[in-house]
Amino acid sequence: MAPSSTVYLISGANRGIGLEFVKQLSERPTTVVFAGARNPKAASDLQALSAKHPGRVHVVELKSCDEQGNARVIEQIRQKAGQLDVVIANAAICNDVQELLNVRPESMREHFDTNVVGTLVLFQAAYPLMRTSPTRKFVVIGAKGGSITLGPDYRSALGPYAVSKAAVHYVAKKLQYENEDFVIFPICPGRVSTDMYLSAQSNDAELAKHPGATPAESVASMLRVIDGATRENAGGKFMDVSGGVNEW
Repeated sequence: MAPSSTVYLISGANRGIGLEFVKQLSERPTTVVFAGARNPKAASDLQALSAKHPGRVHVVELKSCDEQGNARVIEQIRQKAGQLDVVIANAAICNDVQELLNVRPESMREHFDTNVVGTLVLFQAAYPLMRTSPTRKFVVIGAKGGSITLGPDYRSALGPYAVSKAAVHYVAKKLQYENEDFVIFPICPGRVSTDMYLSAQSNDAELAKHPGATPAESVASMLRVIDGATRENAGGKFMDVSGGVNEW
């Protein structure tokens, strides 16, 4: 690995926004990407990118909330790259589109485990290796639906997902406060035509009215924000794909 390389870890990288992050980052000649997927062998798009960029795209088994598995991935990164500069915590679920009155407690727990606890477990595992990097950026993919100011007025019934995103926004802001040498923030990718969003649209008439941007468009814009992010201009803020700052 070149001494000037920037090393990224992307969770939930097998499809949608996560896959697009890997695609765009892999085109940068001085970037090494570790792409996390629950089942690497079945992640054919990631495997193709790894074959296209040998030594610069590594597909790793990364499951949300799996403490030992997350620790193993960080050790793999340490052995292969010796550093970890940027983590993009993208893994999330949105599989219960209904009003909160009808949501099962099990569904809330499932969304919290993946979207909130999983993000914290990833940071805890990555912290020791990231601590040695001069960059130290930990970026959480958030959502305006999880804005306490804006989200409750949305007509879409994304209860468990939105509540979990509000919680993970807090996790990101609190981590920024507790770790003075890091740049930590959530960023909203906007409405993006991923499998997750298309599935939600099929179950929600309000969402169906709003077509999404392509993953390529959203990720290109988010990378501009992430690349330019500092503790002063982004740390502890709820950033937007546009480069602006969202209300919590």
